[in-house]
Formats: sequence, C-alpha cells, structure tokens
Amino acid sequence: MRKSWKDSLHNYAGIQRAGAFVVTLLVILILLPKDALFKFEYQLNQPWKHDKLLAPFDFGIKKSDNELSAERASIESEQSLVFVFNRDITNDIISKTERQFYAAIPDTLSRCDFSSQAALEIYANVLEMGILERSNVAAKNLNPFDEVLLFKDGQLAPMPLHKAISLQKVLDTIDSIGTSITDSLCFNIIVGALKNQIRPNALYSDSLTHKLLDASLAEVVEIEGKIDKGTSIIDRGDVVNDFRFKVLESLKIEYGERVISDTGFQWSIFGEIGIITALMGLLVLFIYMNQDRLFNDPRPMTLALSLLAISYAFSVLAISSDTISIYAVPIGITPLLMRMFYDFRVSIFTFIVSTLIIALFTANPLEYMVIQLVAISSATLFQASSTRRSRMLGTALIVFIGYSMIYVLMNVAQNGQIGNIDSGMFGWFAINALLCMMVFPIIYIIEKIFGYISETTLLELGDSNQPLLKELAIKAPGTFQHSLQVANLCEKVTNAIGGNAVLLRTAAMYHDVGKMNEPQFFIENQLPDNNPHDDLEPEESAAIIINHTLKGIDLCRENKVPFDIIQFVQTHHGTSSVRFFLKKANEKAAQKGIEIDESKFSYPGPKPKTKEHAILMMADSVEAASRSLKKFDKESMDKLVDGLIEFQKNEGQFDNAAITLKDITAAKRALKIALHGVYHQRISYD
Repeated sequence: MRKSWKDSLHNYAGIQRAGAFVVTLLVILILLPKDALFKFEYQLNQPWKHDKLLAPFDFGIKKSDNELSAERASIESEQSLVFVFNRDITNDIISKTERQFYAAIPDTLSRCDFSSQAALEIYANVLEMGILERSNVAAKNLNPFDEVLLFKDGQLAPMPLHKAISLQKVLDTIDSIGTSITDSLCFNIIVGALKNQIRPNALYSDSLTHKLLDASLAEVVEIEGKIDKGTSIIDRGDVVNDFRFKVLESLKIEYGERVISDTGFQWSIFGEIGIITALMGLLVLFIYMNQDRLFNDPRPMTLALSLLAISYAFSVLAISSDTISIYAVPIGITPLLMRMFYDFRVSIFTFIVSTLIIALFTANPLEYMVIQLVAISSATLFQASSTRRSRMLGTALIVFIGYSMIYVLMNVAQNGQIGNIDSGMFGWFAINALLCMMVFPIIYIIEKIFGYISETTLLELGDSNQPLLKELAIKAPGTFQHSLQVANLCEKVTNAIGGNAVLLRTAAMYHDVGKMNEPQFFIENQLPDNNPHDDLEPEESAAIIINHTLKGIDLCRENKVPFDIIQFVQTHHGTSSVRFFLKKANEKAAQKGIEIDESKFSYPGPKPKTKEHAILMMADSVEAASRSLKKFDKESMDKLVDGLIEFQKNEGQFDNAAITLKDITAAKRALKIALHGVYHQRISYD
C-alpha cells in the first residue's frame, strides 16, 4: 500500500504540535507591545476598585493624545505662510522695463527722459515692498486679514495680507504715475513699459513655512503639571474622573518607562511571555484532557494556534493604531472556523484563550473580554457548523447585534446613563460582522491546507453522481445498495447518540468502494448458486475479502477523497477477523492435524478511533448480517443486533473510540428500530 505525504506527516504529530506552539510564541514575541503591563485596571467614570494609591515617585501629568492633537492642529492652522523676497527678479523687472522704454522712445524725443526717470524711481520703491505670489494653492486659501511673513534681507517681517502689495495695487500705482505725465506719447510709452514687465517678486516658500511649523510644534509641552512622590492620587471608591484618568495614564506611561530603565525590558517580556505560555498550555491541556482524539491528531492544535497567532497579530496592530478600533478586528473568525470542524467546547475554549491573551494589552481588559465573549459565543452557537448562505448572513447579524447590545449595556452599567454611548462604535461593530463572513470562503482554504472537510464538501462528496460512486453503482450494484442502507442506519444511530451525521453518511457511501475491483467475491453482488469462493482455499478467500479495505484506500487516494473519509475505510472492520473463512480453515486444519496462521484472517485495522468510526462499524456489520436472517421477526433481529455488537465490544474494537457503554446501548436500540422498519411485515396483495 502506497503512503502519501500526509500519512508521513501524521507520523510526526508531536513535532508538528511542538512546532506550532513555538512558532506561535515567536509571532507573539515579535509583535509584543513595548509598554510594560500596568498592575492597576481602571476605566473613565468608574469607581476605583483598588486600595488607596500614592504616587510611588515624582512624575509629570501628561496631556492626553486628544489634547496634544488639538494643540498641534491649532498651531498648524495658525502658521503664517512665508514669502521670500527675490532681488534677482526685482532687478530683472527694472532692467527689462528700462530696455523696453528706451527701445520705444525715438532718439530725438528727449522730453520723456525726466518723466521716465521719475516713474522708474517710484516703480522701484514699490517693487522693494515685495509683490506677493498669489497663484500658489496655499496662498489662494488665505483670507484678507490672515498674517503672512515676508523674508527679506535675512529678516522675517509679519504683515496682514490686505496690507501687502498685490499686482492690482502695483497697477493702480502705475496709473497714478501716468496722471502726472502730460505728454500723451511719453505717457503711452512709459506706462506700457511699466505694466508689461510687472510680476510677483516675493514667492511662497513651502520649505521655510514648514521649517517654522516644525519649530513651533517642537515647542509643544507634553507636561501640564506634576505629581510629587507620596501624593494621594485616588482612593478606593473614588470615581475616575477626567483629571484622575489623565494622572493615572501618566503614571502608567512613567511606570512602564521606569520598569524598562530600572529592571531591564527583558524581565517584562519574560513575565508577559510566561503568562501567554501558561494560557496556551491550558489550551493544550484542555484538548488533551477532553478531546484525546483531537490531541492525537496534530491538525486541530496547529489550526487553533495558527488562528490565535493571526488574531493576536491583527489585534496588536489595531491597539498600536490611532485610527482603527480593536473591535474592528474579527477575532470571532477563530471560534467560527473551529466550529466548522470541531465541537463547541474546543472552538469556544480556543477563543477564550485568544481573548485573554489579547486583553492583556487592551486599555479596558474586562470590558473587552465581556463584549467579545458574549457576542462571539452567541454567533458560534447559532452557526452550528453549517455553511448554508442563510447561516452566513445570520452569523454576521448575530455578531453585530451581540456586540451592539453588550456594548450599550456595559456603557450604561459603567456610566449610569445612555447618553455617553459612542455611536462610532457601531460602525466598527458592523465592519467586524462583515469581516466575520469571511469565515465561509476561508473554510475552503483550511480544507486544502489541513485536509479537513466541511459540511458543504461532505454533501458534494456524498452525491451519487460523484465519479467513484457512479463507478461503484455500475460495477457492484449490490455493494452500492448495501452502502445506502448502511448510510441510513448510521444516520439513525447518530440521531440517537450524537455525532457528525453528514460525515457518517458520506463515509458510509465510500466505505466499501474497494469491492468494485472483484465484486463477484462479495455476497451482495452474487447470483444464486454462483459463489466463486467454492473453488478457493479459505486463505485465498479471506485475502480477497480483507483486501477490499486496502483497495478502497487506494481508490480513495486516486480520486482525492479527503483523509477523514479514508479513515472510515481503514477502520470500519477494525482488527476483526473474517470468521466464516477462519472457521472453515480451522476445520480443514483440524482434519490434517496442523495449525493455521490466524493473522491471515484478520483485517489490518486500525480499530475505530472516534464515535463515528464505531457507529459505521456497528451499522455495517448489522446491515450485512441482517441479509442472512432466515426469519425477520422482532426476536431474530434483536438477537442479531445484540450478538454482533456485544461481540465487537468484547473483542475490544471500541476501546480506542470515544464511545460509552450508554452510547452502545442506545445505538443497539436505534439499530433494532431501524431494522424493524426495513423488514416490517407486509400485507398480501393476492
């Protein structure tokens, strides 16, 4: 039997789990917030729940981020624009004006010389005042009474914009110069030359403006007061008002900085990693104690730790961001995805561990944990491992409603009124709910990476139009009908004792596909009085019968049937023996006085590992044996069911499966009722 890379990988389950644990810790360590954890928890407008707090050292009261942002925004809005006087442009304007003037005046027209010189002197004086550049985008947004700065000859001179020289003012000055020139020819030449060359000579400087702005911003003082060592900050029962909240926040920042400088930041990391390691260890222990089957399979541990690391990474990015709320991060994807493949306990415990780790670094850990746990737990319960479209929308709606309701209730409980609710939070909740819908397309990625199968995939695989099942129906129609009956029996038992009914029904359809290679050797495909085993030795017959599980595994692999279904093919006979041919071989051996190798008459196994594996084993044996009954009365069928399942139990076939004696009793009862329904007495139509 060929072994795939997945089989080889499963042999290193311990290495996989340890690797996933270490990688998750490394991701958390790399993204660990640089602030040390503060030992006091507090919330604005809530009573102080700790003992009286005295200042452990001198520290400054820092302005809040909002105050600093508002102060910086005010400085930016009040920053004056800087215009730089350019003397080269001024000289160029005067030079070109003179050239144009003398080029236009005839050599014989000396009467204009005096007027031109007087006009140029006035013109030069106006240019020295600086003509501001008004076409710049920044300058266009100025109001007449806004202050601007003119940088000239190494000095900055402030002035209101309406008093600064503009092009229009220069043109008006030129017109006033022209009124003093009585000679019309000189007037036209002089005024034309002056107006033709005019342009701004005080240009806007973005670099100087920002340099002044940066200097002003650098002067912003972050401290607005001081708390001396030993000063009472707050006492038990006092309400954390705005001022006390600011003092506590300042102490928290100073505390973190002193921890780093006094003890070394590595000790803070050591403590935080210790807490996180303990929480992750609880997750491993929970799976080991309550879900031994899952612990033996490395995939759930790898998936849970991977989702934990991803949730933590995005949450830390949100915590360090000033624009994204922590409640926009869809950490609910973790339990919703886990719920698709495992029970509620595993999914919700994984989520609890994730939430606790993230809450360590949030501003209000208790509020964060309560809101997340209530909202996402409700959505996880509602989802119930279904991938139907209606469930997608319903899950998103439950997430949004859960977040919104708990947030409102927490806010009312904390503030005693409903007026302080931040309406913007509902937008973040909506984003979170929509992102949680990504769980459904992510399912298919998880299936490919981890080899899982969701309900949708199982329903597709269980369709009788699947190529492998169509081939089975054609080559071994009796086996196909047997598989259908086994699927029905499995469903009945699952309804009675629990389990994944969709998985079982699909697995039942594939459990005997190996029989299609030599269908004539299996009784359900044989015609009356035509049994090819009559011509074979018991050992040969047993080998053919046993080989159908190995052939089935190969066929499933060739057709890319998921590993979880293949496990049913492997375990549906466990390590039981082919008793009919074993008995026949023993009789022959006794006549010859020899011993036989009984291992040749036993299936290779393994034994059933899960409740679902055990259910398929019971249903398969009962359905096959029921066809050999001579009487289909209640007593015969009950005796058949009790005998078969008791034999399997006594043989130890269910020892590795998570199934109880109570489950086995209920399964027998369900199988009896199902058989009574199949073989009930019918009226005669004669």
